[in-house]
Amino acid sequence: MVEAICDHKANDTLSWMDTWVDQAVQAVMDQFRDDFAEKGVKLALCRRVSGSGSYRWIEFIDTDVLTNYVPQYDTANVSSQTIKTLYATLKFPNGVVIEQIKEWNGRERLKEKIPEEVEELMTKKGLTEEYDQLVEACVNQGVGRKLKNWKLRKLQEVMDEYRPVFEAKGVAIHVSHKEEWVSHGPNGQGHMDHYRWIEFVDKEVLPGYVPQRSAENKPEEQCVIS
Repeated sequence: MVEAICDHKANDTLSWMDTWVDQAVQAVMDQFRDDFAEKGVKLALCRRVSGSGSYRWIEFIDTDVLTNYVPQYDTANVSSQTIKTLYATLKFPNGVVIEQIKEWNGRERLKEKIPEEVEELMTKKGLTEEYDQLVEACVNQGVGRKLKNWKLRKLQEVMDEYRPVFEAKGVAIHVSHKEEWVSHGPNGQGHMDHYRWIEFVDKEVLPGYVPQRSAENKPEEQCVIS
């Protein structure tokens, strides 16, 4: 399998820029999946993108030891929900549904409409009422006192308050964020764009999921008016 992946001329696993082509690597791996599965090993091509670069690896999973393991960064298991920033497209595995916390008019927009994917999971888990309470708490408690701009630390406190309620019904909740510096020219001036969202994780599907950009692990340096 490794030889076939590295034979990029025959299998087109490298682009003209000498970067890996995930679909082509997956196609090669597909030819060997049954052979590995017969011997109790599951294959997964994983990819993680961060500010420092893009990283790929193959996971060989002993299914006798990890019967319920789901690779978090499996390129073959990506949901339809994405977040488009100025410089990137953030993707999430199946089992994670997201709701963006918009920057402008964010409090009103958070209350206006629930994403279809979030609504389906809340209905499935019997969390519709708790979800409404969570949104209300974010709007009222997740902002600054005067300007009513989003405060990541306060949003995290809301998540901490409601986490046991959601966990009791099989859903983990996280508030996550990403910042991007937008340059206004060669003089060094610019501004910071802030992207924030709530991740609702179906623990039946992804019991070991760890959010890549959780506010628990990456505090926010600045906030701007919502």
